[in-house]
Amino acid sequence: MIIEYTIGALAVLLAASGLSTLLHRNARIALASNVVFLALIGATFAYAFATGYYASSAIQVSQFSSLFGVLFSITLIFASVLSYAYSNRFSALSALLSVVAVGVMIVDTSNSLISLILGMEAIAVPTVFLIALESGSAEPAVKFFVMSAMAVAAFALGIAALMAYDPGLSIAFSSISAPVSGLMLLGALLAVAALSFEASLFPFNLWIPDVYQGAKSNITALLAGINKKVAFVALAYVSFVLFAAYIPKLAPAFLALSVLTMFFGNIMALVQKNVKRMFAYSSISQAGYILIGFATATQYGIGASIYQIIAHSFTIIGSFAIILWLEQQGKQSVDDYSALSKRAPLAAATLTVFMLSLAGLPPLAGFYGKFLLFSGAVSGGLLSLALVGILNSFISIYYYGRLMLSIYSNGRPKLIGMPTPITFVMLACLVVVVAIGLYPQPVIAAANSASSYLFGAFNTPASSPAPG
Repeated sequence: MIIEYTIGALAVLLAASGLSTLLHRNARIALASNVVFLALIGATFAYAFATGYYASSAIQVSQFSSLFGVLFSITLIFASVLSYAYSNRFSALSALLSVVAVGVMIVDTSNSLISLILGMEAIAVPTVFLIALESGSAEPAVKFFVMSAMAVAAFALGIAALMAYDPGLSIAFSSISAPVSGLMLLGALLAVAALSFEASLFPFNLWIPDVYQGAKSNITALLAGINKKVAFVALAYVSFVLFAAYIPKLAPAFLALSVLTMFFGNIMALVQKNVKRMFAYSSISQAGYILIGFATATQYGIGASIYQIIAHSFTIIGSFAIILWLEQQGKQSVDDYSALSKRAPLAAATLTVFMLSLAGLPPLAGFYGKFLLFSGAVSGGLLSLALVGILNSFISIYYYGRLMLSIYSNGRPKLIGMPTPITFVMLACLVVVVAIGLYPQPVIAAANSASSYLFGAFNTPASSPAPG
């Protein structure tokens, strides 16, 4: 149980540190405290990944939650660094980011529907304020608030429907052999719909492009690289642990959501002239790719989804780091990126690598993610779904290519130097995307281990806590 208490203590200290820096209003101290505590949490999860499975009535620490704990700790550090680069109110942002971080850890280690919904709220509420503080406009914050409120309301109704089967609301009650009933199916559909709002799945993503465009790019990076990925973790818990016995009835819904989300995101991205809006729709399409693994309902397929989540997190955060830098100089449209390669060759080359990875071209992280997803679909008897995914990858090449043509066109736009925090995040994400593309085996092995825990250990009671 030491691991649980350590993670909990670090999370509380992280929130307390963020609140204390708000009072002192020292941006450097705020950033340093966030980075230190997030690094400690990430190191604790890395240790837990190798030591076994721990569970209590409210939380669990397994290879699945530990892998995502490491990922979220790193990406939250990147989000903090991006916010520090340009924000004049970083002390306030740091406090809010600390609360978001605690919510992320709660969702990641949830072993109860109550802790899951509390974690979702701990993420959503401060995110609304982050959007409002940074955007200078209430519209994106209000739209995000409405979507989050709908998601929480649907999830609460789903919980109410499930209380008849398990008053304790444990996530692992799928071991109870209850026959599928109308009330249980309603609870499952409401829970999936609620998390589909958070994961930006079609048709629950109506305002997502507006929010992404309206928010400042450092917050957009948080939404696309962290918040959305947390929703997939929660969706995995609900689908493959809570309703493990009924996944044959949910898998067709995931298949339909995957196809619709991929086509919606890619087709809408084709006609976008605003770069942030284009990446918003691209991010929606990536959610559709991730859902391919859910549709296969196999351990291999979920392992592929985990790999793709990791690959896309770093790719999209790195992309929005560059977009943030250019946004501060008033460059927002595809035409504004004209001749970026002449004035900022490193940024241009890095953004190109990120787009090639998103399109699924080798030897980058995105290629192996899609390869694993498509091969998982084929091995799971979903050849048509794999072909749809390949078709959508070809569609995405068009709008990524259009931006790349603008980047490498003639002209010499005036640009100011890139701040060190932006450069750090950009290069760190570049290293990860290239490294796990050239040598994906360690990440694939970790993803497969996490997937095996999702399908195995969560659905059997923990015998006794391992030492440590």
